[in-house]
Amino acid sequence: MRIFLMVLGVLISAGALVVWLYLNALAAGWNTSNAKPSINWLNKEALLWFWLPFALGLAVAFFGWKRH
Repeated sequence: MRIFLMVLGVLISAGALVVWLYLNALAAGWNTSNAKPSINWLNKEALLWFWLPFALGLAVAFFGWKRH
């Protein structure tokens, strides 16, 4: 169970990163100007789509690591 929780936490965190990068790539695709917008890591959408799931995944992995 310990290994399962650690792997699950890492997968949740990695999935949050992949989804956030994918959503930013979709937003860049809609941008028709030649300007390349950078990824904004500190806004409300980043909190909802990246930071909260990422922190949840880290918490699950940490709980699995500390479990005896």
